[in-house]
Amino acid sequence: METDGEIEAQQQEGYPRASCELCSVLGKTYEEFVSNATHLHEYTHSILENPDPDLVPLQFKAVLTRDLGAERKINVIYPATNDSFVHVYRTTKDPVGNYRVIEPYLPNDFKHLVGLVEQKFSQAVDEKYADEFLDNREEMLRKLFDITVIPTAWLPEGFREQGNTLLVSEELYNRLRYEIFRDKVGSGRIETLIKDPYLEDISCNGVGAVFVEHKIFGSLVSNIEFTTQEELDTFVVKICERVGKPISRRRPIVDASMPDGSRLNVIFGTDVSRRGSNFTIRKFTKTPMSIIQLIKYGTLDERMAAYLWMMIENGMSMFICGETASGKTTTLNAITVFIRPSARIVSIEDTPELYVPHPNWVNEVTRRSETQSSSIELFDLLKSALRQRPNYILVGEIRSKEGNVAFQAIQTGHPVISTFHASSMQKLIQRITGDPINIPPTYVDNLNLVVFQSNVRNPKTNQLQRRVTAIHEIVGMDPIEKTYNFIELFSWDPVTDKHIFRGVGNSYLLEYKVAPMRRLSPKDYRKVYDELELRAYVLKRLVELNIEEYIDVYGLITKIYENPYIYSENIDEYSKKAIDKLLNV
Repeated sequence: METDGEIEAQQQEGYPRASCELCSVLGKTYEEFVSNATHLHEYTHSILENPDPDLVPLQFKAVLTRDLGAERKINVIYPATNDSFVHVYRTTKDPVGNYRVIEPYLPNDFKHLVGLVEQKFSQAVDEKYADEFLDNREEMLRKLFDITVIPTAWLPEGFREQGNTLLVSEELYNRLRYEIFRDKVGSGRIETLIKDPYLEDISCNGVGAVFVEHKIFGSLVSNIEFTTQEELDTFVVKICERVGKPISRRRPIVDASMPDGSRLNVIFGTDVSRRGSNFTIRKFTKTPMSIIQLIKYGTLDERMAAYLWMMIENGMSMFICGETASGKTTTLNAITVFIRPSARIVSIEDTPELYVPHPNWVNEVTRRSETQSSSIELFDLLKSALRQRPNYILVGEIRSKEGNVAFQAIQTGHPVISTFHASSMQKLIQRITGDPINIPPTYVDNLNLVVFQSNVRNPKTNQLQRRVTAIHEIVGMDPIEKTYNFIELFSWDPVTDKHIFRGVGNSYLLEYKVAPMRRLSPKDYRKVYDELELRAYVLKRLVELNIEEYIDVYGLITKIYENPYIYSENIDEYSKKAIDKLLNV
């Protein structure tokens, strides 16, 4: 129970009490979170006190589910970090939904304390701590804050100076600590956006609001904004310095990786951008989406995934193609669980986005430098990878002369899996046979299959969804007609939102590549389709059992590789029961 003095102190600091009847409609989960977050209560209290008639009733969700994205009207608050929350709302009138950050803040009467604390930091730091500060900025800042700012249970005036320390109330202590660490160690005003696990992209097009791409709610405009060009320039200079890639008018473009692995692109000044400085951050997911999650979301179906499983296991090379942000890398990450657990894998990227759960994995990234001689490009890494005896080579994206080396790798028996920008088979062939890749036309069929993926709009919800739209097998080139033969084995029907399999007898790779490896006689080649169906059954059972975490899926695929029934030539109840037993159901 709070004492009268503590309540009076909170009121003087401008903080309302952290519970009220008005907010009780948000449920027990909300009450658990708000007990340690008075700033959340302040926000929810204010909007519930003056509700917007165009919005549906406010909800608080500890975890967001995919089905929320199907709603045309949204009004939900969820936690982004331990300290900050997000309010997403949209009406049918809004062309773009709204994304509001709710984070601890200092009332105007106490904003000067940030400068006061920084001053006391400078007094506390001497030469002895200088090197330590450079080596571990966050740990040193934590030490300085702990010896400089002291929380006190009750202070009528909110704070009091005492020598080189600052006594503050507990509530003020938490807010002051958040703001200082957010700006000094984190990413400043976009820190919540960086930490929000539901965001895919963050973009600032110039002076004005920052936009985000939400995994569930799509494109949203945030309440984070830059009001002047000077303010935006200062921010981008700071964030580039933080990642060790200084930016200037002489070097106005920076591509870099942020500490959490996110991809950062910055353009500085008005010389190359009419609206001035801008930046885009492609968020990095520490735990990739699993193939089971992609099946649940409708990106592909069980039979498609089972087919890719068989192709990968049997050393087929493939490109995953599509436009920007169509989910190519997500799909590439998801299908790596199908690589045998004993395989040696080398991945090559510009920025680290791939995550491979296998123990024998080498992860290599390019290095940009002012001088050409010290730069390491994809081309160099790919040539080096051929000397590392890999069973598989994964390339983040092929876009230039490294494509030529990739095809040489395929010719020498190294399966290559990569993403590639192309919207159709015709465009793919044009790109790989033209400059700067220059693959000889007769070499194109070294690539076995191509997966096409796209962002499509759901007409019911108006939200973008990712779909594998086709899988093509490359059969070969007609030397007389100078044309390429390929089979569209899988396609996507936009009317029914279902994937279509052309059926038994239509797969060149299954019948003429995989079946001989299975030592099937020519008359039994079609039995390989039973194996396809059995693997589809395995994935269907994982979906039904809700086993969808990436590592869990990898663990079960590893167990299944040791199971002889996965290679059964006949799909029957006995084989299914053996699979179910292996899955412990």
